[in-house]
Amino acid sequence: MTATDKASELPHLTNYLKDLYHCSDCGYCVDAIWEERDIDHICATLESHSPGLSYSGQGYIKTARAWVEGEDLPLASVSEHAFTCTSCGNCERICPIGMRPMEINRALRSELIARDLAPESAVAIQKNVLEQQNPAGAPRAARYHWAQNIETAERAELVYLPGCASAYARPQEAQAAMRLLQAAGVPVKILGDSDSCCGAPLRELGFSDDAARQSEQLGAALAKQSFNLLVTSGCECAHALANEDRQTSFAGWLASALTEGKLQLAARSSTPKVSCIESCQATLGAVPNDNQTLYDILGRLGVTVNGGAPTSRFAMCCGAGGGAPAMHPQSSTEMARARMREATAKGQPDAIVSIDPRCVAHLDAARSDGDPPVYGLAEFVDTHFHLSAEGN
Repeated sequence: MTATDKASELPHLTNYLKDLYHCSDCGYCVDAIWEERDIDHICATLESHSPGLSYSGQGYIKTARAWVEGEDLPLASVSEHAFTCTSCGNCERICPIGMRPMEINRALRSELIARDLAPESAVAIQKNVLEQQNPAGAPRAARYHWAQNIETAERAELVYLPGCASAYARPQEAQAAMRLLQAAGVPVKILGDSDSCCGAPLRELGFSDDAARQSEQLGAALAKQSFNLLVTSGCECAHALANEDRQTSFAGWLASALTEGKLQLAARSSTPKVSCIESCQATLGAVPNDNQTLYDILGRLGVTVNGGAPTSRFAMCCGAGGGAPAMHPQSSTEMARARMREATAKGQPDAIVSIDPRCVAHLDAARSDGDPPVYGLAEFVDTHFHLSAEGN
């Protein structure tokens, strides 16, 4: 097969030819353990679904290379493996030579989608986003039910974008974020009926064209608005809107508001002790690492964090990403349970906190009796602290 033939038959994979032929088979993305750097494995799929090499970053590269070279692969089996990745990105972060196994796996997914070999559960997510503008398929008209009793401004310099996870799976996080924004004296508006999914769930699954159209659709809705700042709750939304230079995450906004004295917070009673479960999505791409922002905010508020701030960049995925809860619910739940066990291993905290509403909803669904409550950042602050604007 010539290079032209490869590009014609496998257009998604041939974007990564350099990666396919430069992997050194070092195994870091398979079973990295490096105590001095606080690395104790890096792949939740290998930990909680299957330890097989073909489920790893190295395995995705080997599979893609074999397909490009014309090997007769059992594509149904390739699909099962490719659509198990949670898209956490740890395999890329740990690669010593800059390979992109997560992106290669998304390309594998795209090639399988083009051949109608995507799992039915992945196609259902695609349909839900295209028809109802959220991956769960909840009615689009219900996207802002959480805001029914919240006053918003028709004209404001700040737009709050909750994202699908906050709007549907964790509405209390969206409500708390709005209360904190307004407590700082900030007029806030929302998109309402013109809001839509940013396309991030489709991009993770490999539906790249649909994802791009979703991003363009939301971008067009934002372009009709006059604003100076866009505040997002979903970490995956931050990636989809990375070209919007007026964007900041809710965590980033809150950190600035506290630093500038625009928001005063005082504990309602004794300051709670918490454990943090980090979001993989907060460490992908060029977006700021809001996991660190979370620790900075909690430290400013005098909150004791079990284990302190971590030293590793390789937090294990909780199983919420990459369509895993829909495609592999049992494994995805075990990933969440594993993170909950780690969060309580150093002593029972009063609460578990994470910055990503998608992670929060997934972790909360996996809680067992006796586990501490799980909060998003806004919800945690709203629950445990009094709020007041600057000068009040």
